[in-house]
Order: sequence, then C-alpha cells, then structure tokens
Amino acid sequence: MRRPSSLKAYLFLAPFLALFLFVTVYPVIFGAYLSLFGQRGARMWWVGLGNYLEVLTDPQFWSGFKIPLFLLFVQVPLMLVIAVAIGLLYERIRHSRVYRLIFYLPYAMPGIIAGLLWSYIFSKSMSPFIPLLGSLGIRNMAFITSSSMPWILLVIILWEWTGYTSLIVYATLVSIPKEYAEQAQLDGANSLQVAFYIKVPLLATTVLLLFIFNSIGALQVFNEPWVLGALITLPPNYTPAMYIYSQAFYYGAFTHAIAMGLILAALIFVISFFFLRRSSAELSAHA
Repeated sequence: MRRPSSLKAYLFLAPFLALFLFVTVYPVIFGAYLSLFGQRGARMWWVGLGNYLEVLTDPQFWSGFKIPLFLLFVQVPLMLVIAVAIGLLYERIRHSRVYRLIFYLPYAMPGIIAGLLWSYIFSKSMSPFIPLLGSLGIRNMAFITSSSMPWILLVIILWEWTGYTSLIVYATLVSIPKEYAEQAQLDGANSLQVAFYIKVPLLATTVLLLFIFNSIGALQVFNEPWVLGALITLPPNYTPAMYIYSQAFYYGAFTHAIAMGLILAALIFVISFFFLRRSSAELSAHA
C-alpha cells in the first residue's frame, strides 16, 4: 500500500527535483570541475587545487570579511531584537494588518532598487535632507564616508529585512496556544511578564533559524555596497562577494572566482552548522 503512495509523491516532486538538479546541482558540480583549471582568455589548463591554495593565501580575500562579520555580529542580533519587539506589538495594536503590510514592503523591493533609493537619500547633491541641513547652516556634508559606510549598510539592511523577520516572528506567536498566556494571567502575570517569560522563550527555535538565514545573507552581502559604490570609491574586496564578482568580470579570472565562491560557500556552511549545533545543544539542555 505504501509503494503507490510513495510513487505519487515522487511524481509530484519530479518537476521540482529535475529543475533543482539542472539549475543548482549541475552548475555547482560543473563549477567545481572548472575551478581545477587555470584560465587566460579562452585558453585553459589543469592546475588541480592551485586556485584553492591561491585563494586561501590571498590576504585581500580574507580582509573582505570585515563588513560581513560586522553585519553578522551587530546587524543580525540587533534586527532580531527589533523584529521580536515588533512581532509582540503586532499582537497588541489595532489594525496590525496595515502595519504588517507597511513593514513588509521594503522586503518586497529588490535589493538593487533599495540600494538606488538609499543612494539618492545619501547623495551629497540630491539628498532630500540637504534643505534641512542647509537651514541649520550645514552645507556640503558628505553622508557616505569610509568610516560611516558600515553603519549606513546596517541601516539599509535593517530597513530591508526587519519587517519580513518580524512577520515570521508574528506567525510563530500566532501559533502559540492561547492557553499558555491565559494560565499565566490567571496566576497573576501581566502582559510584559507573559511576553518575556512565556512567549519569548517559545520563539527560541524560530529566532535560531532566522539568525542562521540572516547570517548567511550577511556573509554574502553584495547588492547594497555595490550600488553605494557609485557614491564612494570602495575597494574591490570590500566584501567577499564583491571581490569574487570583480575577479570574474573585471579581470576575466572566472575559474579563480569559482574557487573563491566555493570556499565562501564552504565557510558559510561551517559557520551555519556550528551555530545550529551549538544552539540546538543549548536548547536541548534547557528543555
């Protein structure tokens, strides 16, 4: 009886699996094969692990992790705290559907468009804040500098992703049985105590997954600094993703760039696996 059911399930999955194998798995395998070659124009020659050894000893590649690590340890935790607070507010305020829509809209905007929008806001000549600053006697102010760039990226990414993250948090809160909060209120707990001692601990698994997903995004950040690079000169290795792009499309070192991309993917996997195992062990210990 189980075999026909399993066959039907695989038939339903077959279109997705075929597309996934063709679009994702095959390019990765073929890319891994190409990374074993050196390249100059159309000429290619076998180098084995030479590209990988060159990447691992390239200081420019490793220095590009400063911004992703800043986002990983500053932006991601800050966003999760704000998202949890907003998710809790969704339960308390009226017309929360309207606010959920408004907060979600930045996520619906493509990253390149968001970068262009913020480029206009931080532009030295076109910023809508110029008249306000001019009335205060501040003129020719440079919004974007090498020192302020990480914080501007933090603001932009918070604006883009916090609304979506708060929506995931709210969906988890809605799934929590109301009996938990009602029982706590019968025992004398107020709304804040219910939120912090009942609901927030139950969000641990969701917050963990959101942390891992957003950490992956932080380590791959590309769109925002790439677009803002039109306003300020950034080094080609400002982030690893930008360095990979510049090596591939500015210098034509495609096989070398593939090796960098695979090393970056391996690092992301190791970091995600570490956080997942460590957090899962802590959650199990407190369960």
